[in-house]
Amino acid sequence: MEVGKQAIEKNLHAPVSGYFFYSSGCWNFAPMKDYYSILDCTPMSTREEVKKQYRKLALQFHPDKNQHDLYAEARFHDIKEAYETLTQPAKKEAWLQERWLRQVMNEKYAETQPLTPYTILNKVLKLDRYVSTQDVFRMDQYGIFEKIMALVSDENINCLLKFGEKDVNKTIVQHLLSATHPLDAALLSPLWSKLEAIAEGDQDLLNNLATFRSRKKRKAMEDTLTIPMAILFTVMLCLLIYLAGR
Repeated sequence: MEVGKQAIEKNLHAPVSGYFFYSSGCWNFAPMKDYYSILDCTPMSTREEVKKQYRKLALQFHPDKNQHDLYAEARFHDIKEAYETLTQPAKKEAWLQERWLRQVMNEKYAETQPLTPYTILNKVLKLDRYVSTQDVFRMDQYGIFEKIMALVSDENINCLLKFGEKDVNKTIVQHLLSATHPLDAALLSPLWSKLEAIAEGDQDLLNNLATFRSRKKRKAMEDTLTIPMAILFTVMLCLLIYLAGR
């Protein structure tokens, strides 16, 4: 009974917070979970109403009722976390303060989906689409690279390997490579081992990674030689013009 996976796939293309962009191209805060939405309640809900919603959802997504369904397990984890936060005064106060701060700063915080390969994929697709719209000569390469590295954090890689969705992992790697196209090769050194970890055991994907990496290195070398060659060509041309005029 794949209750969890069906729920995640249904919302794959829904707005999922994570990395938001200002019009200037700067990046927003890291995602913050919306515990009210996770428990399907509101800020006006009483403690008893929160408890009622928790019991209802916990029963639906509990691992004992959804054995071997890692998506339901991830959903259950978020439900439990939301309940513990909203029912423990100290945790709730800290969460409400951060929530209020983000509202004041006009920052989004509506992270409602659990961490799964599909939610990671959704963020990777959004990043790739964003990069494709940027002016190559004006983009913030360091900022984009930082967001790529955030998407291949140890937590995310462990999640991808735990679920073992090889097709999803392959798509994630392909779109991350697409997002790196306009970036300087020198930036990308820490990324390769992360992508190789995600490609775990997929020899074709590992070969594609090796080919892509080789092409980036070759292009970087060509770019490095472009300016010296242009200068040398200009000097030689000037010399020929000078000799022809004698």
